[in-house]
Amino acid sequence: MSAPVTVPVSARFAGTPPPIPPGPDAGGPDVSHRRGRVRSLGLRLAWVSCALVLAFGTAGIVGGMAHEPGTSARAELTWAADQRILPGLTTAAADLGALTKDVDGLGDLATRALLAVNDGNTAALAAAVKDGDDVLSKIESETLALRAKLATLPGVGRGAEGRLGGAALRRYQTLTGAFDATAGLDDSWGRLTASSLGALRLRTTLADHDQATAAAARLGTAARYAQAIAKLGESDAAIAEARKQRDAMAASVDVAILTQWIDRNADYDEALRALYQVLRSSGSKVTAAVEKAYKAEQEARALLPGDTRGLIVIMSDVARGGLNQAVIAIEEAKGRLTDALDAFNAGDATDSPSGAPGDNPAAPSQSPAAS
Repeated sequence: MSAPVTVPVSARFAGTPPPIPPGPDAGGPDVSHRRGRVRSLGLRLAWVSCALVLAFGTAGIVGGMAHEPGTSARAELTWAADQRILPGLTTAAADLGALTKDVDGLGDLATRALLAVNDGNTAALAAAVKDGDDVLSKIESETLALRAKLATLPGVGRGAEGRLGGAALRRYQTLTGAFDATAGLDDSWGRLTASSLGALRLRTTLADHDQATAAAARLGTAARYAQAIAKLGESDAAIAEARKQRDAMAASVDVAILTQWIDRNADYDEALRALYQVLRSSGSKVTAAVEKAYKAEQEARALLPGDTRGLIVIMSDVARGGLNQAVIAIEEAKGRLTDALDAFNAGDATDSPSGAPGDNPAAPSQSPAAS
């Protein structure tokens, strides 16, 4: 057999990598390691750059979303709605001013009622109460009408925060927040009326007592003792009625002075009755019993008020129980309404003009269609 033939094969096809020819850049394993670190650092810098770009982009989106409708930062989003609601708000503010004047008038009528009670002027008290009832009805009607008017303004209702600008929304909320001011006036006026009429009834009752006792004294002076004693029965009935009225008022007013007035007049009636009874029994002769009864009558008379000033104080105290509550409620209502008007007008003065979107603030306002 002949010897095997050897065929030369290229190193590339034999699976052996060709040797790397030495060159000027060949530096061995250290050079390759440095190149790897540079590539890794470059990738990290690229990721950091991308992250910063995304962060700034997101911040811009968030900043843009923060200027939502309902704030002055995006006035162009609510400009049209603000212009539509403005005339209605102005008219409603004028109506609120008229309502405030009527509440103030109700307070004046409360003062008139007190003066009528102090003077014992039934006609003046009745007039003040009737006028107050009329004004109160007007206040209630005006409140309902204003509430209805504000409820139908364009752009209000659920979601108004997204349709109206900050200034318009604040004005609307200022007006609607004033409604509760008149809610308790009906009850307050009712207490005033009841107290005033109660005081006047009490004054009439006490006056009836004084007239009956004076009539009894005149009969006794004429030695008509039986008739005088009978007349004092009317005085007793008046005292009983006065005590009943006093008890009804005790929960709301100080009745200490009234109680003294009633008790002293009742004591005098009893002393006068005792005197007439012993005079009738003695046949008008002066006896020890008569002298004793006469002395008791004089002592009881000395404790009676010398004039009607005490009665005026009593009437004032009785009426003041309801009057104070009513006046306080009326003044509070007036104060809240006035504050609402002041806040509304202050908004007109401090809020910047609402021009059309993109307008120069110094330039006249234009409608969106004109820009």
